Amino acid sequence: MKIKEQGYFLLFLFIYAIVAAQNSSIIYELTYKPSTQDVYTKKKTFFLDIIGNESVFRQDFRRNSDSLIHYRGTYGYGYNLNFNDQMYIKKNLKNNKIFKYAISPISKDIFYIPVTETLNWKLLPETQTIDNIKCQKAETDYGGRLWTAWFTQEIQIQEGPYVFHGLPGLIIEISDMNKDYIFRLAKITKFNHNSLFLLKGRKEINWNIFNKIQIDYYNDPYAFAKAYNMKVATDDGAGGIKKVDIRQDTFRVQEYIRKNDNIIELNQKIEYKP
Repeated sequence: MKIKEQGYFLLFLFIYAIVAAQNSSIIYELTYKPSTQDVYTKKKTFFLDIIGNESVFRQDFRRNSDSLIHYRGTYGYGYNLNFNDQMYIKKNLKNNKIFKYAISPISKDIFYIPVTETLNWKLLPETQTIDNIKCQKAETDYGGRLWTAWFTQEIQIQEGPYVFHGLPGLIIEISDMNKDYIFRLAKITKFNHNSLFLLKGRKEINWNIFNKIQIDYYNDPYAFAKAYNMKVATDDGAGGIKKVDIRQDTFRVQEYIRKNDNIIELNQKIEYKP
């Protein structure tokens, strides 16, 4: 085992016996294929912050941004150009409610979609050891994909990355059948906050409305800015700002969305036209 891995493992040994009784931050590394048109992979770090029966799963930079907004009242960081790049999940396991959050890149409107698809887990007898953690295999369907999870009963937290939960122990690793998305536990720490600092001003919508919002954004990414006669600028790479050519940048955003089409909810995939 590498020195870095040993450090994570020793920290895990110290924490796992008490983590169930405390507020926790469970860090997952995601390796995924953004495009169905290519085989290259990307990596991202996500935090699953837990307070009691509630949790929020989001990328590291989004977590930092939410914290700035909550504690300092600042604007936070920018938002992804593609809705598909956003993985932001709120769970309440007490009442079994799960919501997928989405932020409009330009208008900054905040939406949340109830996730109603049931995770019907099938527990399997196979076991394996991952980073010296004994795990058991389980399978479920979600979002048009078949998922294989490895969970441990040594940590009695029925949680996991993204929407996944409900197994008799923490999910250590989970991937879809094609290995397009692989979530793996990296670290467990204490969550030293009394708030999950969720964004305010959010509006509930359903999948059909969300898909229409995405299509409208694709067709005219700067519709909101044009409607309010807003000036659009970006970082010039030298510490200043430069004006954005909206027409030219619209083509760039559209191309990016078409290329990064391997969404995690495959059954909600939109076929965009050039």
